[in-house]
Amino acid sequence: MKRFMLLATILSLVSTPGLQASELIDRNNGTVIDKGSGLIWQQEASGRMPWLEAVRFCNQLDLAGMRGWRLPFKDELRTLISPGNDSYIESKAFPGTEAEVYWSLSREEQQPDQVWGVSFADGKDYLFDRKNFNFQARCMIETAEAVYLPLLNKWSQAWSAQDVEKYLACYGQSFAPEKGTREDWAKQRQVRLTKPNKIKVELGEVKVVSEEGSRAEVMFRQSYSSDSYHDQVMKVLTLGLERGELVIVGERTISKIK
Repeated sequence: MKRFMLLATILSLVSTPGLQASELIDRNNGTVIDKGSGLIWQQEASGRMPWLEAVRFCNQLDLAGMRGWRLPFKDELRTLISPGNDSYIESKAFPGTEAEVYWSLSREEQQPDQVWGVSFADGKDYLFDRKNFNFQARCMIETAEAVYLPLLNKWSQAWSAQDVEKYLACYGQSFAPEKGTREDWAKQRQVRLTKPNKIKVELGEVKVVSEEGSRAEVMFRQSYSSDSYHDQVMKVLTLGLERGELVIVGERTISKIK
């Protein structure tokens, strides 16, 4: 319950950027994980059914030892769009998928019987009367890390792009460096981001290690390389809410990987 309350608080306050699909990995247990968003997808679709039945189907799904599945919202379902020869879905991750409409959980606010569906025949979304159509459902579930990955991806991508403004914007006003003042730290980071000719930062093994109130600690392996230096470290970022946005409020390196 404690973790549910934290996620509900963050999801209700954070201004989440548009989701984008990244690396889809077949988990060999009937599910596919999107490493960029932390969303786990049912690999096989449900078969055609009315919208309300599709909602119930996902809510009752017990797959790969996991409960808590649901029908995806329209923007979540759209992350699976990947233009190909015959359909708009990644065929390697979802073999045998029909290029047709799939139900989403998104409804029109003023017309509750009108539900959005996403077509993998043309990559577009359409409104349908939920009582008059039968479409397939592809259920999804969120990992514990899913709510935090957009910020981690934004941070590492800004670092790799050497975009100082976007990188520093990932840190909250309450962030205090381990050494020195916030002003000196920001100047140092600007030099370290702009001095190399190129930088590449990759994150792996992301894991939520604690959640309390509106803060969370996330641990991961950080691989850094530039034209003159490279290393791997295990790092912990403390994330919190400021003015309705998820930001970095603490950062520490816990070990260096040889």
